[in-house]
Amino acid sequence: MRRLEVALIGAGLIARLHLDAWISAGASVRVYSKDGRAEDLAREFGAKAVGSLDDALNGVDAVDICSPTGTHHEIAMAAIAAGVGVVCEKPLSADVAEAEEIVAAAEQAGVRLIPAHDIRFAPAFARLHELVAAGDLGTGAVARFAVAGYHPRPWTGHASARSGGILTDQMLHAVDIAYWIFGDVVRVHACYQGEIAAPAPQGAVAVGTAVLTHASGALSQIVSRWTATPHPPIRVAFQVSGTCGTVLHDSEWPQEIQTYGGEAGGRGYFGETPFASEIREFAQAFLGGPEPRLGSRDALAAVRITQAAAESAWTGRAVELSVEGAA
Repeated sequence: MRRLEVALIGAGLIARLHLDAWISAGASVRVYSKDGRAEDLAREFGAKAVGSLDDALNGVDAVDICSPTGTHHEIAMAAIAAGVGVVCEKPLSADVAEAEEIVAAAEQAGVRLIPAHDIRFAPAFARLHELVAAGDLGTGAVARFAVAGYHPRPWTGHASARSGGILTDQMLHAVDIAYWIFGDVVRVHACYQGEIAAPAPQGAVAVGTAVLTHASGALSQIVSRWTATPHPPIRVAFQVSGTCGTVLHDSEWPQEIQTYGGEAGGRGYFGETPFASEIREFAQAFLGGPEPRLGSRDALAAVRITQAAAESAWTGRAVELSVEGAA
């Protein structure tokens, strides 16, 4: 099998995690970053640093965009114009129109576009998807998904901005899981609270919540927190109930997942890191293997839902979405 050629854009924490995973998947990686950190990161992992976006894109199979959200549109459109496949960290864009333009351009050019929604690859969430898809929990699902993660306090000011902050950034993780498991969202009602004075739940400095009504009739409550302390750096949990059983998971538990009731009984689902799993799956797709578990339309749906959450929090009213996701 030939070796995949990948351009990694960015040199921050996520770029580091992706670079490690690409190398483990057997790819040859070149790194480009405007902040001057590409050489150090590339040297550490035995990769190659390049000095421009053109050099990064020249002759590669795929670009992995791990730079700040505001740069995603420009880089993705340049890659698509060059016929290069795109992997993009979440969100694809903070603007629905930009996200739609990226997806439309990729589809028109026949270029594969994959969002890096890593929580889909966490063993407990992948198992939850299997259980729901198999009908093991029955019908009438009600779900709660929670994500808490550390952010330095300067980030929290963004949480009160009209753009939505936590609602359009961290909340996307749980929104994507709810969409993956229960399908199209037709109504979003959200709120947020930023710069919470101590003491606050689990040291939270910003909290965003949303209730999603799915076309299937399922209801998902999403709770996202930015925390002032880095321990743990991220915590994820869910509780999903249907007519035949309930599934519980909290990443702070010793075990990965517990299930009760119906045909879903079982516990102890462990596996590799989500980053390793997702990048290996992406690499296989670019080399002609099976399509990955998510694609461009998933990226667009997540942006539409989170932007609806920001609008709802700003106006205090629920936002209706069409089945296709457009407001």
